[in-house]
Amino acid sequence: MRKYRIFTVFFLIIVTTAILFSCSREDALGLESDVLELQSPYGRWKLEGYASSESKQVMIVLGSPSAYYLTLNKDGTFTGTSSVNEIGGKFTIDTHRGVINFLATDFYSSDKLNETKEGILYLDRLLKVKNYRVFTNKLHFYYSDKEYLLFIKPVN
Repeated sequence: MRKYRIFTVFFLIIVTTAILFSCSREDALGLESDVLELQSPYGRWKLEGYASSESKQVMIVLGSPSAYYLTLNKDGTFTGTSSVNEIGGKFTIDTHRGVINFLATDFYSSDKLNETKEGILYLDRLLKVKNYRVFTNKLHFYYSDKEYLLFIKPVN
């Protein structure tokens, strides 16, 4: 009987240890644990598309090669391009909590009248961004609980 009890306790310890080490926080979120890095969101990014953490599908954004860039500066300012215009302004960020807000009062676009439908959608979603996560050469800007703007590091 004692042998059976020792075996049961030993088995439970092994199973519990295996469970704890096999599922990291990122895996629970549906992400590969080796992809998540402690990178900075600062720098130049190119919009790849719109994505959902539920479906894992990306709706690719098409446009001219110079469209949909965003540069985040450490001084809290940003510059970039929408579909046809130059954009810029200020943002606040908490890098420890992954929180970012683009300030609508300090947001400018060079010519809103000529903006395309896709550009207007991009600007609207950018102003709704509240959280971010940085991965290897990828940046997710969450504008809802499950939807995000997917940015990638440009090659040049």
